[in-house]
Amino acid sequence: MPRDVLHALIRAAAPASLREGQRDAWISEWSQEWDRRWEAAEAASRGEQPRPRPPAPVIEHASAPPAVPNTIGRLAPEIALAALAPISDKAVREIAARHVYIAREPVLIGHHEQTSIGVYLDLHTASCDPKNRETLAQFLAGQVERAVGRIDAATTVIATPREGNTLVTSRVAELCGTRFLMVRTFSRPRFGFPIEGTFTEGQEALLVDDLVMGTLIPRTANLLRTHAGLATRRCVSIFERADVGARETVSVADVHLDAAYAIDDDLIAALRRTFDQYH
Repeated sequence: MPRDVLHALIRAAAPASLREGQRDAWISEWSQEWDRRWEAAEAASRGEQPRPRPPAPVIEHASAPPAVPNTIGRLAPEIALAALAPISDKAVREIAARHVYIAREPVLIGHHEQTSIGVYLDLHTASCDPKNRETLAQFLAGQVERAVGRIDAATTVIATPREGNTLVTSRVAELCGTRFLMVRTFSRPRFGFPIEGTFTEGQEALLVDDLVMGTLIPRTANLLRTHAGLATRRCVSIFERADVGARETVSVADVHLDAAYAIDDDLIAALRRTFDQYH
C-alpha cells in the first residue's frame, strides 16, 4: 500500500468523538506507529533489517539552559497532611501525604496529550507497597459500590488503561467479584488488539483508576467501544485533577466520572504554599 494512502486511512479512522487537538494528536501518534510498520515491511521485502527510528523527545528544550534549574521536591508527610485535610479518609490521606511531589516551575506530563502541572501525586509508587495497595484497593472498591452499586459479574467488567494503576484496579475487580480488562493505549502485541482479558458480548465495561487527569480515560473508552463493542458509560476513581479539567475531558467521550476527591486549584495552592515555606 502506498504511504500516502496509508496516511489517508489513518486520518479517516480518527474517532469522531475526539476534539480537534485530540484528533491531531491521535493522527500523529498512529501515523508514526504505522510509518514504523510500513518501513519494517518494506525492509523485510528487500531482505534488510529496518533502521531504528530515533526516539521522539518528550520535551523540546530551549537552545540555552534555564538560568535557574527547576526545583522539584517531595513534601515531608507531616507537612503535606495539613494541606490534604479535604481528603476525609484518614488512610488514603496518609498514603497521599507520603507521595506528593512539587516542581517550582510546571512540567509537561502525560501519555498522549501532555499537560503542564506543578504538583504530582504519585500513587503508582505508593501502590508498590502491599499495604498501601490493599488500602487503596479497598477504598476504591467501596467507591465503586457507592457510585454504581454492587456489580453483577454477568453484565459488568472492570477495565483500566495499561498506563493506569493496574496494581490497584486489578485487585478492585477481585474485590468486586468481576473480571478485569487491561487496555493498551500504546503498544498492542496481540495482533494489534488492545484489550487483554476475557469478556462476553453485550457486557458493560466500568472504567476504574486511582487518578483521572487527561485523555487516557477517553482513549480507553473509545478502544473498548470500537474494538470490543463494550458499552462504556462510567468511570470511578479516587482522585480527579479538577485543576486541569479532568471531568470535562472525560465527558467529551460521553463518560460520567465519579471521583471521591478533587485535586482542585485550592488544594494545589495550599500544597504550593507549604512547599514554598520549606524550599
